[in-house]
Amino acid sequence: MSKNFNRLWVFGDSYSTPNFYVTPQESYWGLTATELKIPTIKNCSRQRNSWESVQHLVVGSHLDFNWDSDLFFIAIPPLERITVYDDGKDTVYNAVEYNTSNWHDETFDVLCHRGLDTLQNYGSDRQLILHTDRTWLETTTLRQLFLLTKWLDSYNACYLILNHSKNFMENDVWGPNEFLLPYFVKHSRCILFRDTYQSINVDVNKPIDYDKAKWYGHHGSEGNRYFFEKSLLPALKRNEFC
Repeated sequence: MSKNFNRLWVFGDSYSTPNFYVTPQESYWGLTATELKIPTIKNCSRQRNSWESVQHLVVGSHLDFNWDSDLFFIAIPPLERITVYDDGKDTVYNAVEYNTSNWHDETFDVLCHRGLDTLQNYGSDRQLILHTDRTWLETTTLRQLFLLTKWLDSYNACYLILNHSKNFMENDVWGPNEFLLPYFVKHSRCILFRDTYQSINVDVNKPIDYDKAKWYGHHGSEGNRYFFEKSLLPALKRNEFC
């Protein structure tokens, strides 16, 4: 049975940042709000966000959630990023709320992320397992996802976990992930291993900044709609959110 939602929360990085290569109305999250007739979007995405920042934003904002009427998109950025203390600069984290009846927007400050910054592709030491093999990095991310999804499930939250970037390795089972990997391959609310924002568009829709970032670039209206129609909408229907 489909649900009626009052708000869509979006947590992610540049691939879901408002007006970054695509208008809110034509973004995958805007298309979702239109399809599900959700009147309000609270988009807490920011360029260069790390997975650590996304998790912190979700947990830090939870007192503002209405678990009965909110839908959540929690997106995993490229994993090769970290969140760091900004050395006393008191960096402000701005997010945007949209009224989808007219797409008017209002900026608000997410206080739980004030004073933090993010770094991407940090370090050059080839001994860092992060840079030589993603096996352990993906395993730690799955462990964090396990705890996050169990917490969300304890509130009967309606959510989808989206992978914005490189597909996770679906068949790379080894000791540390022999429970986690099969669990998430079967998880109906997680789009991690295939049909991600990036992978579903490969050889179909070129990113607007393809010359700079190749297939890991940012999509305009065509790529966002393709991801929405071919990956997101089936997941929303599968979980009876629409």
